[in-house]
Amino acid sequence: MSKTIALLTDFGLDDPYVGQMKGVLAALAPKSRVIDVSHGVEPFCIAQGAFFLAAALHHFPDETVFVAVVDPGVGSARKIIGVEIGGRIILAPDNGLIELVEAQSKGSIIVTDLSDIAGKMSSSATFHGRDIFAPVAADIACGTSLEKLGPKLPLREIVRTGIEKPRWINNGVETVILHKDRFGNLVLNIPDGQSLPERMSIPEDQLLSCNDLTCVKRVSCYAELETGATGLIAGSQGFYELALNRGAASEMLGLEPGDSLTLKWSAQCGQV
Repeated sequence: MSKTIALLTDFGLDDPYVGQMKGVLAALAPKSRVIDVSHGVEPFCIAQGAFFLAAALHHFPDETVFVAVVDPGVGSARKIIGVEIGGRIILAPDNGLIELVEAQSKGSIIVTDLSDIAGKMSSSATFHGRDIFAPVAADIACGTSLEKLGPKLPLREIVRTGIEKPRWINNGVETVILHKDRFGNLVLNIPDGQSLPERMSIPEDQLLSCNDLTCVKRVSCYAELETGATGLIAGSQGFYELALNRGAASEMLGLEPGDSLTLKWSAQCGQV
């Protein structure tokens, strides 16, 4: 049986690009189930693509082939890699897309350099998603192993863009916004699944301040927030997020993906 194929791109749905990729997959791997993770990654935004990939990976069946194409370097000398992790395979340009997946992984990661086989394929200079990634994904979904497609690449040699990690400070943390969802929730670069430092264990009766300006309450669900109040919550995507109950934290705080902020905790806001 063919493997599931999951697509993640910054192509959007206004152009024929996603449909053409699916057409190639239908022709070459007709028994595979093709699932869209998202095609709404902001154009060229590798950090957001890395977040979407890390958030989605473990919700798919074992042996799923992920095709992650956020590729501002398409047509250049950048490598194309295949990554075996947690029983799944990721095909991606070597540009940092697997950085958060790597950071969260507790098992082995095997990287294969697919650049040589990609270079032998007939392709346009601007659409490797259709001309290279989709055919290779179909080949793997139908049973071809990565080891037959290229040499191994040491994990230390893959590209990392330096997606920032949270920096713990006295009574607080300096963090970066990875993503703003359609509800205005702001996803932070603080993984919920990691073993957080003891100083991140905030007593229930304490508040936080955001950039020394806005009071933030640590809550377990949106409904615990009063109207207009901002909360810090362990979100469904595996990362902490700033949220409002039925409102947009992004508008309330005036923050966007890529912005930095500092969260401090104390018994009262303003005394941090």
